[in-house]
Amino acid sequence: MLRIYSAWLLILLQLPNIWCMSDGRRDELRDETASLFKHGYEGYMKYAYPADELRPLTCGPLYRDPDPNNVGINDIHANVSMTLLDVLSTLPVIHPTAFPKAVQLVAEKVSFDQDVKVQVFEMTIRALGALLSTHQTLDDLPDDPTEQYRALHLDQSEVDESWIWSSRKSSTIDVKQYKGRILELAYDLGKRLLPAFEPVTGIPYARVNLRTGLLKGESIETCTAGAGSLLLEFALLSRLTGDDRFEQLAHQAYLAIWNRRSAQNLLGNTIGTHGHWLAPGMSGVGAGMDSYFEYGVKAGIMLDDDTYSDIFYDSYAAIQTYVRTTDGFIYRPIQTRLLQPASPSTIDSLSAFLPAMQVLAGDVESAIKSHLVFWNLWRKYDAMPESFLWQERKMEWTGYPGRPEFIESTYYLYQATKDPFYLRVGEKILHDLKTRTKTRCGFATLKNVMTGEQEDRMESFMLSESLKYLYLLFANTPFPNSNTVFTTEGHPLRMPPSLLKQPSSTRRALRKGENPTCPLYRPNTVGGSSGSPGIIVGIEGRGDYDYARSLVYGLDDSGAQVEDRRRIWYDGGVCKIPIEPKFTFEIVLSPLDSNNATAVPPEDPSPGPNKVNQDPLTGHYQITDVEGLRLGVRWRFDGKGYDVASIGPHRIRQGQNVIIRDPAMRDHLPIPATTPIDSTSPPELLLRFLSYSSPKAAISLQSSEDDGQVLLHAVGATAIFGNEFIPITPPELDEGPTSWRIGQKPIPLIIPPETDGKPYQGCSAMSLEWLGIDHDSRDPFVLMVSRGGCTFLEKLLVAADIGATGILVIGHPPIKAGEPVSPEREAEGGFEEGLIRPSAEYDESDPRFRNVKKVGMIYTEWVIGEVLKQMMQEDDKKILGIEILNIDSPEGTLMPPVGSMTSSRSCEKDRTTGEGLLMVGDWPIMNLRVTDNAIRFQQGKSPESL
Repeated sequence: MLRIYSAWLLILLQLPNIWCMSDGRRDELRDETASLFKHGYEGYMKYAYPADELRPLTCGPLYRDPDPNNVGINDIHANVSMTLLDVLSTLPVIHPTAFPKAVQLVAEKVSFDQDVKVQVFEMTIRALGALLSTHQTLDDLPDDPTEQYRALHLDQSEVDESWIWSSRKSSTIDVKQYKGRILELAYDLGKRLLPAFEPVTGIPYARVNLRTGLLKGESIETCTAGAGSLLLEFALLSRLTGDDRFEQLAHQAYLAIWNRRSAQNLLGNTIGTHGHWLAPGMSGVGAGMDSYFEYGVKAGIMLDDDTYSDIFYDSYAAIQTYVRTTDGFIYRPIQTRLLQPASPSTIDSLSAFLPAMQVLAGDVESAIKSHLVFWNLWRKYDAMPESFLWQERKMEWTGYPGRPEFIESTYYLYQATKDPFYLRVGEKILHDLKTRTKTRCGFATLKNVMTGEQEDRMESFMLSESLKYLYLLFANTPFPNSNTVFTTEGHPLRMPPSLLKQPSSTRRALRKGENPTCPLYRPNTVGGSSGSPGIIVGIEGRGDYDYARSLVYGLDDSGAQVEDRRRIWYDGGVCKIPIEPKFTFEIVLSPLDSNNATAVPPEDPSPGPNKVNQDPLTGHYQITDVEGLRLGVRWRFDGKGYDVASIGPHRIRQGQNVIIRDPAMRDHLPIPATTPIDSTSPPELLLRFLSYSSPKAAISLQSSEDDGQVLLHAVGATAIFGNEFIPITPPELDEGPTSWRIGQKPIPLIIPPETDGKPYQGCSAMSLEWLGIDHDSRDPFVLMVSRGGCTFLEKLLVAADIGATGILVIGHPPIKAGEPVSPEREAEGGFEEGLIRPSAEYDESDPRFRNVKKVGMIYTEWVIGEVLKQMMQEDDKKILGIEILNIDSPEGTLMPPVGSMTSSRSCEKDRTTGEGLLMVGDWPIMNLRVTDNAIRFQQGKSPESL
């Protein structure tokens, strides 16, 4: 069982060396990091320059590979002294005495007129970003050479480094003279990358030849990150040079990717320049996707353009809803179509960038959790393995090339929280880099983090990012603000105010009343009262700190000791598995008759000003007719509950309220909790289908002689009414099943025959003989029906009447281009593909609905039904079984019950009471108000009193 922190406070108070780090110690770590950076930089300059990279084991240069298929080397090696280019923006911060000579060498020696094929993305983030950042650094310097000398802090260096800078003993330096040449090089490189944007889709090719352009027969395959992470560099290049092509093309590429998102706002990993997603069709936040999301939030900051911010927050909501596990800690790959986790399911080292992005976005709580997983990975292996099978708790890919993502996230979280825990994380990283990767002339790649086997390569990001972010962490350097960001390669870029574009009048109107704020991090405290805040509990004292450890180490006490080897956990408790509230969902407003269980609210997808209008003075949105309005609701980063984020096509921005002024709502207050969130069933489950060789007449699987052959897995959405899908508990294992449960043995799945070529929709009663079931049989079974023909509630009641334990609803088939839509399907709003959660309203006291809670309903996609029917047609003597598992732990069926809206955080902090607010489960919708002269709020509060 998991240990829980209990009665540990007194122990922690006795460990000041664990909880604090002196300024002197932090300065020592800063200076040690600077020394390591100088070691790597000078090793490159002595042994490898002007080659692109250093061989740190043999202390020699690394050149392009004659094998063109070795893209791992050749994508980056452009014969342009890439390591020198990549560290240009770091030198003024850590090694300023080397900066003047480095700028001179780049300005006078580097040429991009090279007959080499390189990757557009890598050349953009490493070379173009470094040049633009250096140009801005030079532009900021005083014109006077003496003042430049002081501004670069060259007067503070007591080390003779004349081999780096020949005029070291002079007290003046005119490095600003190279400002124009550096921008000229950036412009030249940018133009050489433009042939990649030939496709009419706007999605660029991944590679070009710097001299000849696009090569004949070039692969159309690229990735989301590669095609969509050019915004920052290309936009700044356009505005500095006046050539709009770069920004326009990067903008088109970013939107071209986004416009091909799934119905759930998920993006795939691999895409072709022709605009179609390629196999394997996975979504997530790791390799191939990472920086697309990063550039969305950063472009919004640097360019002050809410186009990118809006896209980012929409994509982030999808990530939090579908990619994140319900405990809030793991972000795993997921199939974009079936919304099914990958098998095997991995997390990779590149996804360690996520906490940094979450801090920038304002979601510090999620950043803390995701960072803790990577922290335990680093703790366990003394490095960050490239790929980790998180469900099996073992490595898939053992290498570590010195990647910076985890270090970057540690830096951002320290800036956001000021918790010294992150300084100690940095100290551990610094120690491991020094002892495991440092060589005589640089830093080696770890080929195997377990054995310590090294590889003869030093990637440029080891200097330009990894050691830079460590230095910034210990130097306590705030991250940039005010239209300034670090690129995905760690180069600081800023958009000067004079080059910012003013938003259109329409956008200014839509943003009226907007009040964007970054949620303030509030650490947990204990022992507080109204007059005292109590004692601050650091990250290591969180109740879920040990849970994050268990995700990597396992459920025993492995890794449960802190640095001084004294235990701070208590054996007597059990730690609950945390459950995060649903991040985003939609509700449809409608004053329906609650006594009519078959009433379906009409949907108005594009409400006009007669229903929704924005107050030109306050910016708040007013609803005067709720009928059919679809509201998008999202979790607030401050943890207080939810906000309405959209009304149909209208985006609700932070600070804007939604006010309902429809008198029809008078008789419908207080509005009850929205059932999709209040339901104790997990919103999604993993379905496992099996086939058995028993005769079809033997409907009971208990009599099957074999264990069944697994046919396929699929994801299903649970209904918000009917039987609750909760896990079985050990005492029930030997008892006969009384309802459809998670972890229960497989139940027979009955597929009724088609009538007149149409699948059975479950709207009318049928005989058990027609289904092939013995009248005397009392064994449970699940009935498969197709969507349409009647309401979900009617289907469930029909199934209950014939004794079914569960009902599997198969969704509508996809609509082909040009295919007419039937009136029935149009009335159902059945245009969408993918999963939905069936819902129904009924009076539980009405005897007509006494059997509703006896039957469970799960909804899955049309393609799953087609596959199952095809399999049965191939062998009609077999019978099918269906089993349901927890989607986040398919191998662990005995999971604790999934609560409704209760989070592990809710017992740590006082929760908003929700007085006067509309509630979703236990949480309020903070920016939604209902007001009318005759309408009063919940708890008797009036809108004016809020």
